[in-house]
Amino acid sequence: MVGINPRTWNSLADARSFVRTYRLTFTNLWDSSDTVRRHYGSPYTSRALLVDKQGNRVEQAPSLFSTARFQRLVDGLD
Repeated sequence: MVGINPRTWNSLADARSFVRTYRLTFTNLWDSSDTVRRHYGSPYTSRALLVDKQGNRVEQAPSLFSTARFQRLVDGLD
């Protein structure tokens, strides 16, 4: 899992503070040019994106999503 922080939403300092405050255990990407957000067509709001190993978006959901559904999708990836 990778968190993506678009530069237009918050600052690098805010992103680091969020990671530290919530003790995130997954990688957090600072998308300073919004390249990743634009590539996947993600809005500025929180989203969970499931991306396969080729970089194709498999699923997109709001930040509150069914972990069971995502786990089934992950299990179906090769």
